[in-house]
Amino acid sequence: MVHMARLTLKNLTMALVAMTFFAANSLLCRMAIAESDIDPASFTSIRLISGALVLYVLSCIFHSKNSDARKCSLVQQPIEHWLAAAMLFLYAATFSFAYMYLETGTGALILFAFVQLTMFAYSHHKEGGASGLEYIGALIAVAGLGYMVSPGMNAPDVWGAGLMAISGAAWGIYSVLGKETKVPQLPANCINFRLSIFFVVPFFLLNIPMNTVSSEGIWLAILSGAVASAIGYAIWYGVVQQFKATQAGVMQLSVPIIAAIAGYLLLNESISLRMVISAVVILFGITVTFLGKESKQSPLARD
Repeated sequence: MVHMARLTLKNLTMALVAMTFFAANSLLCRMAIAESDIDPASFTSIRLISGALVLYVLSCIFHSKNSDARKCSLVQQPIEHWLAAAMLFLYAATFSFAYMYLETGTGALILFAFVQLTMFAYSHHKEGGASGLEYIGALIAVAGLGYMVSPGMNAPDVWGAGLMAISGAAWGIYSVLGKETKVPQLPANCINFRLSIFFVVPFFLLNIPMNTVSSEGIWLAILSGAVASAIGYAIWYGVVQQFKATQAGVMQLSVPIIAAIAGYLLLNESISLRMVISAVVILFGITVTFLGKESKQSPLARD
């Protein structure tokens, strides 16, 4: 019997809250870097440390003290957790530096596109191939990205786009590692965030000569780590199992849209025609890819 996802109002509401929190990461980072006095290295460090603290508290609350699922001890963790922590750090660091050059919506769109394309590449490798519809969707998304970064008026900064592409690929790998782990998502994220501190400390120390930190920037970084990241992830992983893979993927299409609207309303950022066209093409391509994957996995498609 095919499992039917429970599309209750509560689940949809919680999923929308999680998507809003994900979009808030872009808004808070852009606001901190562009509007307050804090450097990307300090923002990244404060974000990951505050996220680690909140995830540890949440893990303690929702998982019993003696449960194997709540193992948050450090150092003696499997290599998979160390790799995930490295990818988490790479995502957060390049994300922060990218927003020195990109507006909120543009950054979120590039990030999201590379997350999904990275996961598509992994799925293609894991499952030994993809359907024609999946390939078509991926090519459409790549064409949209190509148009966005092509030379011309309103084209995003090349350095910013490159850094955000790396950030998206790193987050895609982090997501893939999360799918493979046998540890529940909340304690797994707790472990990964805490391990990322081993990368954060030398990164922060190396950037001390260039560090600038204001109270406003600190609070924005804490909000990004403790609320938008830690609580956002906890909410999302708490409800994502109630949805089919396609439904979950399509829901994430709302993140760059929410981010762009927030940037327009709160930071007076522009929404150019180039961005609108690119967004429509990229999101359409990713939707086609999700639909192709769903049809390939459907029992009816195999009969």
